[in-house]
Amino acid sequence: MSAAVEEALPWRVPAALAVTQVVHWGSLYYAFSVLMPAIIAETGWRRELVVGAFSAGLLAEAAAAVLAGFLLDRLGARTVMVTGSLAAAFGLVLAGQVQTPAQLYAAWILIGATMAATLYQSAFAAVTAAFGAGAARRGIAAVAFAGGLASTVFWPLTNLLVEALGWRQTCAALAILNLACAALHLLMPGRVVPQREEASLPDQGSALDTIASRRFLALLLLYGATGFASATVAVHLVPLLQEKGLGASAAILASLVGVSQVLGRVAEFAGGGRLTLLTVTSLALVGVGGAFVMMGLGDGILLLGLAVALFGAANGILTIMRGALPAHLFGAARYGTVSGVLSAAGALARAAGPLAMAWAWERSGGYGPGMVAVALLLFAAILALKLATMPAGPSQGRV
Repeated sequence: MSAAVEEALPWRVPAALAVTQVVHWGSLYYAFSVLMPAIIAETGWRRELVVGAFSAGLLAEAAAAVLAGFLLDRLGARTVMVTGSLAAAFGLVLAGQVQTPAQLYAAWILIGATMAATLYQSAFAAVTAAFGAGAARRGIAAVAFAGGLASTVFWPLTNLLVEALGWRQTCAALAILNLACAALHLLMPGRVVPQREEASLPDQGSALDTIASRRFLALLLLYGATGFASATVAVHLVPLLQEKGLGASAAILASLVGVSQVLGRVAEFAGGGRLTLLTVTSLALVGVGGAFVMMGLGDGILLLGLAVALFGAANGILTIMRGALPAHLFGAARYGTVSGVLSAAGALARAAGPLAMAWAWERSGGYGPGMVAVALLLFAAILALKLATMPAGPSQGRV
């Protein structure tokens, strides 16, 4: 990309999203783990009952993802993200007022549904609309890098607020931050009009034709496999490391995931464009799959530490690839619809991953077979993506 083109890009969009993604991820997703003990202590509700409200919210996100994607294409990121921020603020206010478990579930289902309109799905659509399908990669990388800092900022911030204000007033304070995000989202672009740069893409036909295409089905497997893998690590990494004999060191070693994830995103931002999207995606999938094999079959703190760091870096890069590939393969005009269906599939896979790994552990008495099975799923995604993007005729250039 030339310097003149780089300077002409609307970097105010990812700059604003860098702030709002930290706030939205931090307040809608990560804050719950800090709020949960305070909710339990005040109400006396069972832990699994309270955690269930968060799980219900994630299912609501999956259900809302398709509708959010449709609205992103029809109305534009500005309308969807402003509305989502306002609804998220309202949901947090309601969460701070609940008196019964049913009310808690209703509040968090609303909050979960707003995630589809406020988190990466909509943020990446906004960047793609602002930059165009061909130039969105670095903008998406910048937003993903900022989003990776959300837990680092909001876990201690939420803890301080709970200690000073109590969890109910903390919900109100988080709601105010979401209102501020609504103002920043006014900078987002409106509805995308197809650009001439998309003329080189093969004719996708109708939206249903797109969703039935080989390329889309390959992306569906990619989103499902990576969502399955990331959620499995989020829930089972510490128990796996403890099973390997690391004891108290397990949690410390697991923390390498977050650091490595940010480093991976920085590397992609700095080097973005030197390798094609499909090449980087394949290499990152190899990295995540290899990490699963090492975690499942390996032993020793050095090998397992390498596996954890490799997973974090490769998974961080895959976040960017998942944001950029739909635009690259299908163009910007249908980005919302395509990414909405893909995001819903990814969310369902995230819900299934930890349960499937727990089942595999029960059946085999250890994590090894289940982790290798996930690795094979990731390698299958590489093959599917390669086969789906092979040109039907003579070479059509780099993809």
